[in-house]
Amino acid sequence: MELRNVAVVAVALLVALSGCSALGGSQAEPSNDTETDTNGIADDESESPGDDVESSGSENKTEPDSGDDTGDADTTAEWSPPEEPNRPLEDKREDRIESVEFVDKEPAENGDGYSNFNLEVVANTSMENVDPPEHGDVEGEPYFFVKINEDEQKLVERTDEVRMEENGTFHIEVRPAGLEEFDSGSLTVEVFLMDEDKDWDDIYDAVGKDVQFNPETGTDGSSSTDGDSESGENYSVAVR
Repeated sequence: MELRNVAVVAVALLVALSGCSALGGSQAEPSNDTETDTNGIADDESESPGDDVESSGSENKTEPDSGDDTGDADTTAEWSPPEEPNRPLEDKREDRIESVEFVDKEPAENGDGYSNFNLEVVANTSMENVDPPEHGDVEGEPYFFVKINEDEQKLVERTDEVRMEENGTFHIEVRPAGLEEFDSGSLTVEVFLMDEDKDWDDIYDAVGKDVQFNPETGTDGSSSTDGDSESGENYSVAVR
């Protein structure tokens, strides 16, 4: 009887020990999973900020703005026939061009006339409410173009859109290659103030002035300028 009791107790102890062992093993496994999950979260967190920084860096990076909305004339640009205005032209002439002067003139070699020149125009280019609403924008797009001689009406220069000024001074470059076909003599240079529209362009003013042209270049390389202008109001405009 005592042996039987001892055997029962031994079996009970074995069962208890095996149960404890099982409980210990089951507790160890979740610990490993938790550690793995924690490491995974830490890795994700360590990578995501770098990605965000890189993304925000590319989004916030912008090109510098020169702030020059009138443009600079490119003195080295090759000449080609400028773009013609949209036709038919609508005549809305007003007294907007105050003056046209020949500047940067290069005397001819024989002293008679000039081989090259640029233009300085004083004009009212304000066009805030000049277009009909059906055009989509009532604000005009002022620009200048330059023609030579009424008979031939050769378009030699056209500027980009110019800044709106009630009394602005604008410098228009006349590239020498555009004058090559003209012989020596008097040229009538006419400056047009235009508003560019989708269907046709509007003429807001036109002023012509004569200059004695002689393609022979002066040897001293000197230039002459008519009139003075305040530096703060003189805008150099790009040509097409």
